[in-house]
Amino acid sequence: MSATETTAKSTSQRILKTAEGLFATQGIRGTSLKEITELAEVNIAAVNYYFRSKDALARAVYRHCLQPLNEERLRLLDEAEAAAGGKALRLAQVLYALFEPMVRTWQTNRNFVLLIGRLQSEPDPQLNVFLQGLYGGMIERFLQAARRAAPEVGEPQLFFWIHFLFGGVVYTMINSQDMDRMHPGQNLIETSEQFLGDLISFGTAGLRSLSHSTRS
Repeated sequence: MSATETTAKSTSQRILKTAEGLFATQGIRGTSLKEITELAEVNIAAVNYYFRSKDALARAVYRHCLQPLNEERLRLLDEAEAAAGGKALRLAQVLYALFEPMVRTWQTNRNFVLLIGRLQSEPDPQLNVFLQGLYGGMIERFLQAARRAAPEVGEPQLFFWIHFLFGGVVYTMINSQDMDRMHPGQNLIETSEQFLGDLISFGTAGLRSLSHSTRS
């Protein structure tokens, strides 16, 4: 990589990381390009050159945060399926591949979950369509694995309650500081390994219980 290419990559990454932090804490609408350029120490021409518009920059930020996370989820799922040699995975393995990268990422970069929260507080139909493209293939892969792992549970129940678990984890992560203030020492998500294990046990037991309610 030439010195010019290295400088260009450094500049674009600095803009991305600066925008990520501001969008996460202030929201997309609440952040101006002027704030981004001043904090990133670049001029507006650099933002326009690399990203063309604020909307395009927002899409790039979400891709930068969420695409590696989804790729890691699929990597774990692929590895588990390869090790299973064609047999169905256990439901716990499917949930581990879905949630472990999320919990691990939250330990090192909590901006990603704040950005997800912004999708609820600042609805943006065009951005939502873009994100559906990032998530669509991954969701279907996990649903296929879940169907094979729990064939006795109806597909609508699997989809809804896995979505419910996902939303519950996101909500808990977003409100983690509030939990710390209201109930010091009782925020179990801070004990990441135990939290992940308990989450998988809770989710597996709950999803398995649906087979009984479906039959009754």
